[in-house]
Amino acid sequence: MITLWGSQRQKQEPMGFFRRVFRKKALTTAVSLKDAANSVTVLETVAAAPAALVNGGVLGPDETSLFQGWVSDPATLCLYDLRDVVLDRSLMVFLKDGKPLLETAYLQDPAAVAALTLRPEDRVTVPDHATPAAACFDHWDSNYYHWLSHTVPTLHALRTTRHEAARLILPAALRPWQAESLSLSGFDPQKGIPTEHGKQYAFRRVLYADFVRGAADFSVSPLSQAAYRSQVAVQPSTGPRDLRIFIERGEASNRRIPNEAELTAVLRARGFLCVRPETLSVAEQIRLFSRATLVVGQLGAGMANCVWCQPGTVVFELVAEHHQNPCDLLLAMQAGLQYWGKLMPTGRQEENHIAQSERPLDIASVLHELAQIEQALPSLRTV
Repeated sequence: MITLWGSQRQKQEPMGFFRRVFRKKALTTAVSLKDAANSVTVLETVAAAPAALVNGGVLGPDETSLFQGWVSDPATLCLYDLRDVVLDRSLMVFLKDGKPLLETAYLQDPAAVAALTLRPEDRVTVPDHATPAAACFDHWDSNYYHWLSHTVPTLHALRTTRHEAARLILPAALRPWQAESLSLSGFDPQKGIPTEHGKQYAFRRVLYADFVRGAADFSVSPLSQAAYRSQVAVQPSTGPRDLRIFIERGEASNRRIPNEAELTAVLRARGFLCVRPETLSVAEQIRLFSRATLVVGQLGAGMANCVWCQPGTVVFELVAEHHQNPCDLLLAMQAGLQYWGKLMPTGRQEENHIAQSERPLDIASVLHELAQIEQALPSLRTV
């Protein structure tokens, strides 16, 4: 069994799986964000915090939460005012004077970044404007988790620093949920700067926040929490806070478990509302999850909806042994929730963030741990 996290091991570096996949010789010719910036605004300084686990991560003699002993990262998160830079849209990496800003290469192969050069034939010069452009997404812009953890806090940071008029650099083809999210954050998606893969865009001035490059992915950011709370505030729930929600993976191929339908049927019979968040609008997801007292689901983009939950809500996450990633634990901590992680033996020995499970889930074990959580937290017990 693969064990990346545990009370007996020193905490690995954030997103350790991806870091190891792409670990190669560091680039020595890259320019740092601070060196390239015309000015730097500190948005917040975040202290380290221990994992916020149900009952301290222990329930009875045999039940222990995954990520027990995990501690979030301290961080200083900034907004950089960049001048005369070029964005390589495919890698989502900025270049200054023809050299890559390595810190903007979020989970990119360093070899690809090292080979990156200015391509005059692909260059698009963005007309200068009275208001700056602003980066707001990483190269996985179609992923709901990445959008919530990187884009939504960035938009809030722009508002709090009085850059609400900034022209957002956006994908050329926005998905409906992305356009809705922008509108809910107070930005007009029609006023953005559409960008296409394969092109390079020259900007006179660009604002770049550390959130875009995942620098806060494993830090308990108050600014991120404020971003999520501000959206919940304008989408009041239409019912009492009494929902027990199970997030189905549905048609998603990544990390699929073979007997999810059986788990869905069992939980539905026990009063859970079984949902596929991707079938709902962003506003509907906000209203739904703000009514939850308990959220159960497998590690995946749908679990990012825990940021809409009210403080005290319990998140019970099923984590594949071949991809033990505390990203949703961190989101739960930012929202003031209590987390319980259950390791799922999958039969796979190699780290892999997309592979399907080769073993069915032990549903009886899931139900047992849910019962233990209900005993520890009487507020979760069904009437």
